[in-house]
Amino acid sequence: MHIYHGKIISLDADNNIYNYLVEEQGRIIYLGDSLPPEYETHSSVTELGDRVLLPSFGDGHLHFSSWALFAVSYFDVREARDIQGIKEIIHDYLSQKDKLKTVIAYGVSKHSVKEKRLISRAELDEACPDIPLVIFCYDGHSGVFNTKMLEKFPDEVKNLPGFQEEKGHMFNEAYFAGVDFATSMVPPLDLVKSILGAYDLLAEKGIGLIHVTEGIGFPNDLDITLVSLIARARSKKNQFQTRLFFQTMEVEKALKRKLPRIGGCFATALDGCFAACDAALHEPYSNDPNNKGILFQTEEEVFEFTKKANRAGLQIEMHVIGDAAVSRAVKALEAALLDYPREDHRHTLIHACLIPPDDLKKIAKLGIGITVQPGFLISPLEPIEYLNEILGSRVKTSSPLKSILEAGIHLSGGSDAPVTHPDPIEGIYGACNHPYDPDQSVSIVDALKMYTYEIAWTGFDEKERGSLEEGKIADMVILNQDPLLLDPKDLLSLKVEKLFLKGEEYQSGMELGGMLWNSFTGSKEKI
Repeated sequence: MHIYHGKIISLDADNNIYNYLVEEQGRIIYLGDSLPPEYETHSSVTELGDRVLLPSFGDGHLHFSSWALFAVSYFDVREARDIQGIKEIIHDYLSQKDKLKTVIAYGVSKHSVKEKRLISRAELDEACPDIPLVIFCYDGHSGVFNTKMLEKFPDEVKNLPGFQEEKGHMFNEAYFAGVDFATSMVPPLDLVKSILGAYDLLAEKGIGLIHVTEGIGFPNDLDITLVSLIARARSKKNQFQTRLFFQTMEVEKALKRKLPRIGGCFATALDGCFAACDAALHEPYSNDPNNKGILFQTEEEVFEFTKKANRAGLQIEMHVIGDAAVSRAVKALEAALLDYPREDHRHTLIHACLIPPDDLKKIAKLGIGITVQPGFLISPLEPIEYLNEILGSRVKTSSPLKSILEAGIHLSGGSDAPVTHPDPIEGIYGACNHPYDPDQSVSIVDALKMYTYEIAWTGFDEKERGSLEEGKIADMVILNQDPLLLDPKDLLSLKVEKLFLKGEEYQSGMELGGMLWNSFTGSKEKI
């Protein structure tokens, strides 16, 4: 039994705040303003002082194995401010490694370097002439490669739309195929070590629950297998919770692995992104009257997928950014639910940057959730000046967070890592300081709920997690100060001091042998 005394922010339905919380055997057994006599003599008490206790954070959408590789095994160039800086990061990385067969990196953006363009194949050759190298752009929908990687790409990648051999750039269909091929070259042991280490990095940010999207080209869907095994091991060792979405439109693949969820990005992305100007729009881009973006599948294909997955009882998530993609997804989910009604399906749209007003009403009526990435709103990698150039006045209507909440829609937050860092505090700050339209900023309480209760709700976990209530699992974080007393502009001063999962302080580190043992002996753990 353990007692916490101080400000307890429950984030329950009534947003209650308490003075005391009592935890026993991983469950919350008491919350109140005073301590009952039976607990008064208990010696194990944590005095919070100016700190606060609240539910542990979650991340509602991240590409876990991809981000893990960049964060643990490979590298990220997003901090570079010119092309020479990118070269230097590559050089420094290569100087510390030997016997590399492939190099994969992340984070190039034409907006964050002074040249205002993507690095070229020739420039990558100068930094890395002897090893196949690919760097995925910050948007997760385009990439750059050197000559050695070009030589490795098969013709089925080179012949796809969006493959620019001379520049060393790939977009659209070529990008997704290029990612699949490049990841197939990653040594499996690198992937395992990266995933193991990445859990500890998430815990440092107060995260204890993640919704991961996997299925990006590893042979035999190796990322699905490894994340499943390691997730069960982590859950058994320290109660870290992982909910897995299989990025495929082949419903049988999810059913074969007995997964209750399907979707995400890549194979289930209905459109592209603003960075590549291939997010699907109803009206053309402001800087290109001949471009409305790309819808990657036919309407018939999306309808067939949603109907089949919905009939199979799966929870569906789909990547949609442009308003035309949102409309197609809403229409498809509406058809699926008319075909086979389900009361509590929790189908979800990811991103949903531009939402037509009529579709917003349908989303609410159909009970569809939305998972957004507010950290992206404040990212320097895609500044508002660029969005104004390509979208014009539509920027002001992008990511209408407050309107989504006012419509009664469940709104959860995520990072889309590696697109943004998996840091809930950054996301909370972005949600409370909307840069496109300040009137679309949400309250601090609502932003906190986006990264706690709403993520639990989206994954059918709200009865056990997501808020501090009697009977629930004691998944909690201690923050250095009270977010409810801060000006929204000061929210980045928040720091996570401790993470508790099932009442126990998170313990970092797990060796490969321990992972294998826990994964097989903990096979019943939910993912």
